[in-house]
Amino acid sequence: MRQSETSSGRPFKVVLILLLLVALAYAVVSSFVGTGTIKGTLKELFDDYEKPEAPETDDYGIQEALNELSEKNPEASAFVDAYAGIEDYDLELDLSSEITVGTIPYFTQWDRRWGYCLYGEGLIGYTGCGPTALSMVAMGLTGDGTLTPAYIADFATREGYCVPGNGTAWLLFSEGAEKLGLTAKELPLWESTMRDELDDGHPIICIMGPGHFTETGHYIVLVSCDDEGFQVYDPNRPSNCKTWSYDEISGEIRNLWSYCGAKD
Repeated sequence: MRQSETSSGRPFKVVLILLLLVALAYAVVSSFVGTGTIKGTLKELFDDYEKPEAPETDDYGIQEALNELSEKNPEASAFVDAYAGIEDYDLELDLSSEITVGTIPYFTQWDRRWGYCLYGEGLIGYTGCGPTALSMVAMGLTGDGTLTPAYIADFATREGYCVPGNGTAWLLFSEGAEKLGLTAKELPLWESTMRDELDDGHPIICIMGPGHFTETGHYIVLVSCDDEGFQVYDPNRPSNCKTWSYDEISGEIRNLWSYCGAKD
């Protein structure tokens, strides 16, 4: 997370105050022993102290973050290479022709149709796994092709579900989903309950902790299940879109919600 100029400058101000106090104390003692001056003491102290350089930024750190995305996730390399600055996005983009009601579509957060759109402290391409996950579920259940990741990200920002420095608030997946016309239900982490929901056609969004999918936090979608496990849609890595056993993912799940249409 990037720090503001105010917060990044604070350590230096604290050090400066401490240096002044040390210099003053040193000068008082020196006045009795006949050596040193405040000016001389300060110079010596500052000569030994190097102010930390401000971190280099490019487009508010976007290019740096994109480079990190490409390094950690080669599947997104083409998206990173094509970045040429912020563009305007059509929040009325309609993908209805690509949607079949009852079938959850798969989207990556770094799709060029929305991936360069600003969200939180960066771009949807590397900060928007939450809106992308909810977009997949909302489109698949309602058939509304306008509920794109860009639209959901804009909705989350307007409604206060995007929290700078903390990512996407969990409330987006319950309260926010209800506002979008879905019925959301928070689930216990029980394999039988998860299977029952999926068998009833209710996709599940999971917030994942560190492990197979993320080093910090990440949202994925469970779209179906079979004897082998759960079919995952990972908005960041297409290679993770496969069947995972309950034992493989359960220890990384921090919370989960199932969804159905408002009339189901």
